[in-house]
Amino acid sequence: MNAYHQAVGQIPGELGRALQQLPDHTTDKVLEVRLRTGRPVVLTLKEKNLPLPQLPRPTIQQLQQILEALCGYSVYSWQDSICKGYITLQGGHRVGIAGKVVTKQNTITTVQPITSLNIRIARETKFVLPLSIQELLLKKQNGIVIAGAPASGKTTLLKQLVWMFSEQGQRVCVVDERCELVGSGLPLHCDVLQNCSKAEGLLWAVRGLSPQILICDEVGAQEDAAAVVAAANAGVRLLVSMHGENKQQLFRRPFCRQVLETGAFSTIVFLQQGENLGQIGEVIEL
Repeated sequence: MNAYHQAVGQIPGELGRALQQLPDHTTDKVLEVRLRTGRPVVLTLKEKNLPLPQLPRPTIQQLQQILEALCGYSVYSWQDSICKGYITLQGGHRVGIAGKVVTKQNTITTVQPITSLNIRIARETKFVLPLSIQELLLKKQNGIVIAGAPASGKTTLLKQLVWMFSEQGQRVCVVDERCELVGSGLPLHCDVLQNCSKAEGLLWAVRGLSPQILICDEVGAQEDAAAVVAAANAGVRLLVSMHGENKQQLFRRPFCRQVLETGAFSTIVFLQQGENLGQIGEVIEL
């Protein structure tokens, strides 16, 4: 079963069956499936957004039923993740959630009603690591940030690095907060912490797993900086990703700037958007 069918196969009812029956020449290109209340389903392809007016338009009640199905009919067990705006399906497919955010004492307690679901297809994409990246990883021993816009290949590149370092015999620990970095198979020298925050996971790994390489996605929250410093001071090399197309964008985000100024990282590798995932645009020394 390919990635698209694995993801949409978890959507119940007439809409799920209709999405399963789309032709392969379309589904092979799908990056996202967007479901919005009362509006046509839209497929995000590499080159365009493709509305599907012939498919059923989901109602608010149907979106709630779809979310319940995607949660394995145990929405309560996913509540913490829902309050962060997403859930992660088996296979690493991320479902973004939009709707009316309900708060209590300035804390998000739920999203109700749900008005949009965005299913992001996680494809196991393999590519040869660029020679410049290989040389950089071999030459440098300090931390490296992989940065770029959404869909530029940051997560895909980090997945490849998990395997590369493990195959070299190095102890790798992956802090996989959103269950997207590690698939069904694991390399020999790799430990994984899932469903915990990056800050907690980084400290957990340092305390008990003695990794040589620590890998995690989308670092940049306020609490991440202290954990990054602790890991670096323990002699662990960090490879992380951040959202940003250039140095100015990263440093305009206060928490990203705080992490970058910890001294734990020596290099930022910016990826370009394009047909080829993981394509390097620029390498900057800090």
